[in-house]
Amino acid sequence: MKRVGHYMTGILCFLFLLTGLNGCTVNDEDDYAGGGATTWELCNYLWQGYYSLDDGTWVDHQIIFYPGGYGDESLIYNYYGEVWEETYEFYWQWANSIQNSIALNYGGGNVLYMDHVYIQMDLFSCLLDGVFVTFRGQ
Repeated sequence: MKRVGHYMTGILCFLFLLTGLNGCTVNDEDDYAGGGATTWELCNYLWQGYYSLDDGTWVDHQIIFYPGGYGDESLIYNYYGEVWEETYEFYWQWANSIQNSIALNYGGGNVLYMDHVYIQMDLFSCLLDGVFVTFRGQ
């Protein structure tokens, strides 16, 4: 009988860890019935994208969205062989009810929007400050 008690305790602990420590908190409002992005899809990956700016600068952009509305961002720029990196922390939230726009708040009144957000599996695309960007989940 003592063995059964130990197994039950172990199973209950496992179930608690499985349900209580999940990565993103998903609420009923996080799932838009007509499709679109959801919080759990957004928080599921480290997103990495490569794109070019109008002046020819190449950008290696990594961004991660954490549960609770926090995020980290790293941008490595390459302008004709001159390379530099910028890192940022931000707060994020869905900017509309259909979850196809994300507001990134960097503090000090600096807010950037990711519009036309579309996430499917490990691909995340958006219009970021006028540039269409596609990220791949890592």
